[in-house]
Amino acid sequence: MSQLVKFGLTLGVICLAATLVLAVTYEVTKPKIEAGLKAEEERALKLIMPSADSFKEKVLDGIEYFEALKGPAVVGYCVRVAGIGYSGYIRMIVGVDLNGIIKGVSVLEHSETPGLGAKIVEIRPGDSEPWFLKQFKGKNAGNIAVKKDTSPEPGRRIDAITGATISSKAVTDAIRKTVDDLLSRLKK
Repeated sequence: MSQLVKFGLTLGVICLAATLVLAVTYEVTKPKIEAGLKAEEERALKLIMPSADSFKEKVLDGIEYFEALKGPAVVGYCVRVAGIGYSGYIRMIVGVDLNGIIKGVSVLEHSETPGLGAKIVEIRPGDSEPWFLKQFKGKNAGNIAVKKDTSPEPGRRIDAITGATISSKAVTDAIRKTVDDLLSRLKK
């Protein structure tokens, strides 16, 4: 048998063994990762809609959301939102009341650039929540926009993160579009 064939077979066996190890590791860790993501989402729901005592998961025309319930009454909605930032997807949960007023925003996952786009989740000293996300509270989700030279009125303006306009717009646009889509479909 030639030297080239021996090296090829050896490399093939090593690749097969590495593939099997990765597959087994993935299958072993997958349930733990999913449980961790679910727990993080549950914490986010309670954080952004503290007036609710339970949440009922639903899907409407591809939009995933939770009805926020206080006893049997619906007090708002928590919507799963995804936007495309500078470095990839930004996954969030947004809580709104029945009129579309934002009660809170929680970023579940992002891959934005550290020191720039990652400031969407930066908590300043003395604060208890991210300063960028705090801007959304109390604003109508259907009217929010990132501040520009031709600034929208203060009731709908979101100040962009310096050097991270793409991330700021991604969060703002994704929230506005997804929440507006959900609320308009719920009214039908």
